[in-house]
Amino acid sequence: MLTVSKLSASYGAIQAVRGVDLEVKARSLCVLLGSNGAGKSTTLRSIAGLHRPVSGSVNLAGQEISRLSLHRVVRSGLAFVPEGRMVVAPLTVEENLALSGFAGRNADPRLVDKIYALFPRLAERRKQKAGLMSGGEQQMLAIGRALMTKPQMLVLDEPSMGLAPAIVDLVFQAIVALHKEGQSILLVEQNAAIALSVCDYGYVMRRGQIVVQGTPEELRQNPEVLEAYLS
Repeated sequence: MLTVSKLSASYGAIQAVRGVDLEVKARSLCVLLGSNGAGKSTTLRSIAGLHRPVSGSVNLAGQEISRLSLHRVVRSGLAFVPEGRMVVAPLTVEENLALSGFAGRNADPRLVDKIYALFPRLAERRKQKAGLMSGGEQQMLAIGRALMTKPQMLVLDEPSMGLAPAIVDLVFQAIVALHKEGQSILLVEQNAAIALSVCDYGYVMRRGQIVVQGTPEELRQNPEVLEAYLS
């Protein structure tokens, strides 16, 4: 379980997140919605250890992780796939996955086969350099790299951004498959309709604060959410 309590964080000189509370239960998929500049990415980066929160706490499976260094957050069981993918361009698909495996809690080469089954396109391109792959293939590889760390909690920031609709479908099929296998997931996604179709629970941010939360059905029926994200 991931529990975020009273989290406040800054982006540069601006306090982008103020007093955020959210919870992702074990084996659940939660979505964080909001317009550009609402504070979603700052929230995720603070949870993942890329930003040091101004105040508040982040607790993963009973361990406080908000003051840990990035590599210790990963070894604690949280893997973050940032917006922009951040694959290692000069390395091949195989080399990217192997590198991430060593960063995790327990390196397990057998995870590569699971990732290739999840993303067959990566298996076809295993010897290709990541920098020469399409944006969709790089997104698949970024998710695969995160899974190589054997995360308790997988955190995804805008996985569909900039991708063709057919590739978005493939990425979300993989996310749904991981959820069905019991992977806990926190997702920020620009396409609210897709996000609400796959999640168990959702939060909506505005100006750095959570303003609405509920089940997918509750959010779909909320006039504010309907007008802003689903119309």
